[in-house]
Amino acid sequence: MHRCRALSLLLYVLLLTGSLSTCHYREGIRPGFEPTVLPKPGTPTLPPLSQPFTYQVPTSQSPWSGYNGSRIDNRDIGTVTVQESPVLQVEVRKEYGASIQIFDKVTKQPLINFLDLGRESGMGSYGGPRSFADDSPKWKGIGYNPLQAGDDGHNPSPILFHGYVDGWIYTKAQCLSWAHRDARKLPFFYEQWVRVDSNKVHVHVRLTHQRPDKTFYPAESQEWPMMMVNGARKVHFYNGSAPYTNAPATVTDGIESTLSNGSYVLHQGTSFGLTEPWLAADIGVMPAGSVNAGEPRLVGLYTSGFFKANYNVAAISARDTWEGGNTHTYLANQPMAHLDSDNTWYKSYTYILGSEQQIRSYVYAQERFTKPEFTFNTFNGRNGWFIHDGGFDQKEPFTTNNWRVTLTGKTENGQSNAREAKLMSPYGSWPSSGFSDLYVRMAYTGPPGTPAQVPLQLVWLLNGQAPDGTDDKYPNQNRLRYARGTRKLAEQTMPLVVYNDGRMHTYKLSFGNNPMWKDIIQQFEIMHDPAQSYVPPGEVLELAYFGTRNPE
Repeated sequence: MHRCRALSLLLYVLLLTGSLSTCHYREGIRPGFEPTVLPKPGTPTLPPLSQPFTYQVPTSQSPWSGYNGSRIDNRDIGTVTVQESPVLQVEVRKEYGASIQIFDKVTKQPLINFLDLGRESGMGSYGGPRSFADDSPKWKGIGYNPLQAGDDGHNPSPILFHGYVDGWIYTKAQCLSWAHRDARKLPFFYEQWVRVDSNKVHVHVRLTHQRPDKTFYPAESQEWPMMMVNGARKVHFYNGSAPYTNAPATVTDGIESTLSNGSYVLHQGTSFGLTEPWLAADIGVMPAGSVNAGEPRLVGLYTSGFFKANYNVAAISARDTWEGGNTHTYLANQPMAHLDSDNTWYKSYTYILGSEQQIRSYVYAQERFTKPEFTFNTFNGRNGWFIHDGGFDQKEPFTTNNWRVTLTGKTENGQSNAREAKLMSPYGSWPSSGFSDLYVRMAYTGPPGTPAQVPLQLVWLLNGQAPDGTDDKYPNQNRLRYARGTRKLAEQTMPLVVYNDGRMHTYKLSFGNNPMWKDIIQQFEIMHDPAQSYVPPGEVLELAYFGTRNPE
């Protein structure tokens, strides 16, 4: 039996001021058992939240506050630090790379799945080359995947620092390569600040990459962030045409069909657009006497720009509901990004426990970006844009303003061809009624033989559209994710004729008379006419601005 160390008078004073969290003890949690939390001298009073968050690092390390004796995979969960409010408790786990467990006091259950070191919650990052993990036992093709929790060999990512600052639990971990089993350290550092706020858990993350391999690799789909919830849960989201109005959300169990033998065909792991930046999973029922009593109680995940999402359920037949079980529900924000070799990313996200109404009310109160506005400079870098199907740029962080991209394409039948190479924006939720003109300020230089004017195209995606087609074997999933079906490029294309002189020009595009300029615009692409069979590699596009204001 494991017990917390007795708190000295000094530590107890620090606890009450919010500098430390409570000591923590749990009996082993197994299916059908409720955890015991002892002792608890009182929920600590934390310093008020301040804005903006400044990513301040503690001046000195502090001891972890407790030990969790629950066992998963025949091992104690181990050393932890805990912080709590009247309705939830958050646990930062040392032996899981400082990954976060959330215990809901209302439904009396831990929410996040911890079967292995590839589950949990937080940020999963991906880069090239795809062959990076080809020497791993079972993860060939996954590529370069630094992970906070640890690796497939059950080795946790090492914790380099643990402390407290202004009521935040701070940790710094060095990520391991998830695909390997030899505790292979990657030059990818994961700093995390965690803070409880009533029914919410706020998390800030700073990812620092210092990779010796300076190769420019293609963009990969990231998990920034994701969470894996215990059990097979219903998932809530909104991708309709009336965001921020409390219009009815979609609710799904993630099952495409049930076979005659009782097994399931599950939804595919394909990403899709949201028009409100959140996903949530059922965890129980709102209690009597509470706001929205009797409605589903959810754990929601919010982050700014959460408009390209994914979810799925796994191992339903195992019917596990505890944190060490195989059954889980996955929810993620999946933006595309180039994982540059010498860059730093700042990310923030929040877990919200409550009714769907409470989750949406929190999301609606956050800052919104209802129009596309992208300035490419040393501060913003690519602004979430990326290169698709062949090309390279100066990599982030930019040392000069403007995004300078060289399109190289890919090899087809022994010949380099850039016909499918293009620039793509991040997903957004931009009401078409709010703007009908766009301005693109850019310079273009074509390879030798390119004419003085080059006919590019600007293409857009609407909410509820699949950009590149769907699998007909999943009609129920497609109805939920892609109610409009597959986008027809010819109907959502605007000519963008650019001057081939290497100088900056501002191009104005007007969409007001286009019948497919409607509802919510989710993404933009700058590309060649797909009917072209050959585009020579080597053209250079230098973008300074893309948005609704004339930059001149």
